[in-house]
Amino acid sequence: MQKHSIVVNGRQFELSALTLGDLRRLEPALLGVEQKSTNGFGSMLALLPVIHASISKLHPEIALEELEEMLDLSTFSEVLDRVLRVSGLKRDRSEALGEDQPAAE
Repeated sequence: MQKHSIVVNGRQFELSALTLGDLRRLEPALLGVEQKSTNGFGSMLALLPVIHASISKLHPEIALEELEEMLDLSTFSEVLDRVLRVSGLKRDRSEALGEDQPAAE
């Protein structure tokens, strides 16, 4: 499994990739974001368990409520982006643009 570090509120955490089992359990939160897209704050709160699932694999002492207190708006977006990337749910911009693909002959 791929792992990446991130610093949140002065503490370093390892992010772990989400497994298919994790995604199955988190599906309501992930689908709820689409339904709550008109309320940005509500969709952020709905995605907090996604971040927590990644962090708590290697840091089980971190409670969901503690994580909520540690994240502000800017770090929330950054951490969520990193969780999605490490889990393969979001590609890097260079991959999305096809830079890793061979040129056409």
